[in-house]
Amino acid sequence: MASFNQYYWPAFIKPASTYKALLTSQDKLRFAIYAMIINMVAYTLVYLFLIYGDGRPYKPWLNIPEELYYRYNVFLTAPTMFVGWLAATALIHLLTRAFTTTGTFDDLLILLAFSISIASWSTSVHDLITSCLGAFHIIDQQHYELLLNTPTIWRNILWLLFGLYFLWFIALFSIGVYLVYKPTKLVAILLGTAGFILYQVFFLIFNR
Repeated sequence: MASFNQYYWPAFIKPASTYKALLTSQDKLRFAIYAMIINMVAYTLVYLFLIYGDGRPYKPWLNIPEELYYRYNVFLTAPTMFVGWLAATALIHLLTRAFTTTGTFDDLLILLAFSISIASWSTSVHDLITSCLGAFHIIDQQHYELLLNTPTIWRNILWLLFGLYFLWFIALFSIGVYLVYKPTKLVAILLGTAGFILYQVFFLIFNR
């Protein structure tokens, strides 16, 4: 019986063929939950590090003081990822019912879990490293955040990572939609983009 690692790591390089194999696994839902847990743990650690490094969020959308935001954020991260995952899957599934009855909610849910977990590494590696350095006071977290918001090479690198994040998310979501519902590639991209936007907006409302 294939293990989680036999699906997770190959999906970074060969997502389409790996996703096809994943859908045939009897443990696919359990593996999807594992994939989401990886992402939830990674970003919970980021916000824990930011607390100890005295980081400051971008202006919060919620009515929580900036200096206290990460102390709340650390408890919001995992639930908002989970609900965003469900919401993106539900939106795409409902939209596909306008033109097809093939494909299932469960299969898309599984592939989007892997897509979210994998694509998030494009920014989470940077966020984990820098927030950890700030927590141990190897760098000044607030000064580094200032550098990210002014015209510096660090901001340029951050924007490159954001670009990779957006493209990787949309590509993986679109592959998932295409494999589950068999639409045209253009429709798969449009649906994948819609699902990603919903996931990202929901995540940003709570996580700054």
